[in-house]
Amino acid sequence: MCNLTKFTELVKVDDRGRIVIPGSTRKVMKLVSGTKLMMTVDDEKNEIKLTPFLGSEAKPVQMRIAMADTQGALAKIAAVIGDMGINLLYEEAHVVRKGVQAEWLVIADLATMKENLSSDQIVERIKASKVALDVEIQKYD
Repeated sequence: MCNLTKFTELVKVDDRGRIVIPGSTRKVMKLVSGTKLMMTVDDEKNEIKLTPFLGSEAKPVQMRIAMADTQGALAKIAAVIGDMGINLLYEEAHVVRKGVQAEWLVIADLATMKENLSSDQIVERIKASKVALDVEIQKYD
């Protein structure tokens, strides 16, 4: 039997835009100073979600990949990323112009790469898939 803990806490945003995660939540979620959290914002649902997902050795990046809106394009790019050993943590894709262009937003951890590649080398490999139109990589601190 699995013991899951679920509860709700009320927190307040201070005048500098910060919130304090209550001690009870930090304890249950094993959050310590320096823990990286992914924040997902859904303005349609008026919802903010925080998810702990990275250890201190992580090298998180955001990749924005413009691609042809063709069957199998996303799968080809995902295979290239997988072949490099990059761990995908979050992704969302949408069509920009039906039948012409789609966009894939990825948050990934580069610490798991099989080779020590630069951002430019990662971009080159993704573009070599022949379906990626543009690739931008932004490193997180």
